[in-house]
Amino acid sequence: MQYMTESEIDSISSATGKALAKEPKVTITIQSEGGETHWEGGVNGHFFRIRTNEPVAVPKSLATLIAQSAQVRYESEARVRAYRKSGGKKVS
Repeated sequence: MQYMTESEIDSISSATGKALAKEPKVTITIQSEGGETHWEGGVNGHFFRIRTNEPVAVPKSLATLIAQSAQVRYESEARVRAYRKSGGKKVS
């Protein structure tokens, strides 16, 4: 197995950054959960750190990623809520 070099990783990040810069921007506000002051995430090696509770313009695909991430987190919490409430169940 061959590993990527640092320059190959940088090239992917740069290409991703250029593609994201060309996308239309949308304004979003990420709600703070648990006192978080920032949301952090990345797309193909291009990373973002966005303040929560403030409107910010981001590339449309990043806004989609953030919305999908929030939806998955919400659905996951809903599925385990019953187990937390009852102290968990034995898995055989």
